[in-house]
Amino acid sequence: MPTFHIETYGCQMNVADSELVAGLLAGEGYAPADDAAGADLVVVNTCSVREHAEKRVLRRITELANARRRQHSGQRLWVIGCMAQRLGERLRSDVPGVDRVIGAREIEFLHEHIRSYLEHAGPTRQRPAAGSPAVSAFVPVMRGCNNCCVYCVVPQVRGPEHSVPAADVLREVRQLVASGAREITLLGQNVNSYRDSATGQDFPSLLRELHQVDGLLRIRFTTSHPKDCSDELLRAVAELPRLCKHVHLPVQSGSSTVLAAMNRGYTRGDYLGRIDAIRRLMPGADITTDAMTGFPGETDRDFRETVALFRDVRFTTAFMFAFSARPGTAAAGMEGGVPAVVAKERLAELIALQTGITREIYGSMVGRSADVLFTERQRARGRQWFGQDHGCKRVLLACEQDVAGAILRVNVRRSTGMTLVAEREEP
Repeated sequence: MPTFHIETYGCQMNVADSELVAGLLAGEGYAPADDAAGADLVVVNTCSVREHAEKRVLRRITELANARRRQHSGQRLWVIGCMAQRLGERLRSDVPGVDRVIGAREIEFLHEHIRSYLEHAGPTRQRPAAGSPAVSAFVPVMRGCNNCCVYCVVPQVRGPEHSVPAADVLREVRQLVASGAREITLLGQNVNSYRDSATGQDFPSLLRELHQVDGLLRIRFTTSHPKDCSDELLRAVAELPRLCKHVHLPVQSGSSTVLAAMNRGYTRGDYLGRIDAIRRLMPGADITTDAMTGFPGETDRDFRETVALFRDVRFTTAFMFAFSARPGTAAAGMEGGVPAVVAKERLAELIALQTGITREIYGSMVGRSADVLFTERQRARGRQWFGQDHGCKRVLLACEQDVAGAILRVNVRRSTGMTLVAEREEP
């Protein structure tokens, strides 16, 4: 039986795409290999959001290609995803040894070509699962993006928005639940703008329909765009008990001036209005965000506004990074570039602030009870289980039993600052 190994870089959408590819390969008679060295086919799923991510994955692809040449093996190497879309066939000339380049836009239609790509005559199934799914599974409900944020390469590599028909989403979720999944995370570059083109069904309506799926214990979704984060959506999250009380709402900057330059479509006041709505409808919800420092033209005053916003909102966690000019984006040619050393100093300050806030929020949970869905064992210690509370906080529990897929009532005994360590409460 031929084998495959997939290495994934980047966002949760890439994770979902890798799961799709794994399923298609399994349907063609391939078995997963534990590492690249022992696989007949190696697939590298790439990210193009930041320059650092591209450089890191390019080094890995070069390493794999060189190892293949040294060993004179018949191993095949595919590069897929966003970087593959952006660079195209240039990758094959830059890195001799890459057999196939499959862009992000092609992945969702890969089932139509997988057999010819593999030159293998096995049976083909559309979107099969590779064995039993994990307790927590990703389900893309829309792909692409119609927002033209000037720093972002996503519209170029993933194309315009298009939503998966609601009937197909429901069918896939039911199949995953029947196979053992208990938590579903709905994915999209901007899930808020989901709309079934045939029926007109919007995202809040889809959430309400999914909430009725028997056996599904929890529903999450990401990413939400602030300008499309409607009261109707927030009411659905607040009212539906299976919807996790967690909203990931990227702010990018706390300055209205910078937000306008980014073409984000909202002001600082608009964003804080959405935060107020979340707090009003779900007082204990976890709110997380993305933010960047050093965007062209960002002044120290602009950055101070971002710092002040972080202090006021008190995000549970945040993804923070320095601006990285991506080729082909409008921001790559903008004037007023911030020196890299300044952008990194601002980033370090923002990270330090948010780390302190996260530690305080996690620390406030000590001594309190929480309902936690446990999803996986800690690899290094088999009796330790990881899970999440009804928001987004990570919880570790010592337990001899297999608790995968179970929601347990626990008491938080201590916090590491980024993980809650809990004990099971007696029924």
